[in-house]
Amino acid sequence: MFYLCSIGSNLDPAQHVSQAVGELLARFGHLRLSSVIQTKPVGMQSRHDFLNCLFIVESELSQVQLKAEFVTMELTHGRDRGNPLCKVTDRPLDIDILAQGQSDDFAGAGVDSYLGELLAECYGQGQVRDHKVTLRLHTSKVFAEPLFGQQPVHLWQPSEERQGATIVQPVTDPRHPDLPRQ
Repeated sequence: MFYLCSIGSNLDPAQHVSQAVGELLARFGHLRLSSVIQTKPVGMQSRHDFLNCLFIVESELSQVQLKAEFVTMELTHGRDRGNPLCKVTDRPLDIDILAQGQSDDFAGAGVDSYLGELLAECYGQGQVRDHKVTLRLHTSKVFAEPLFGQQPVHLWQPSEERQGATIVQPVTDPRHPDLPRQ
């Protein structure tokens, strides 16, 4: 199953988004990642801007199982999900599943308006006007930490025989965003 997901953070967002992308890559081995944008908070009162991005991942997990993994990541990063107002308070990490399907074509998926340009950009159907942010991919197995955030990219970690080097490849044909197969 393929999943279209979002990452958001407005507490030390560069650190948490970078770490989350690295953790997702280590867990799934590959993902397709949008640009990373800085946005104003939506639906909450805060003086802290968010960093947001989209990613597409293929997983054998059900939607419920995948969301449970995301909640565990959020808690590890310090999110207080026990707070009844956790949906409208500042957060170090928020990962949501936006859509799922048998293919990785989510060009027509419904997303919140602040994510619409990211989705369009991923499929070559528009450009992002929001401020893009460059982040470093923090992984434990690379010497030079790759950069991401300025354009959609495919990220993957080859098998251990290849020493776990992280590969960052710009999306060359956004109309066919196939993820590398394991």
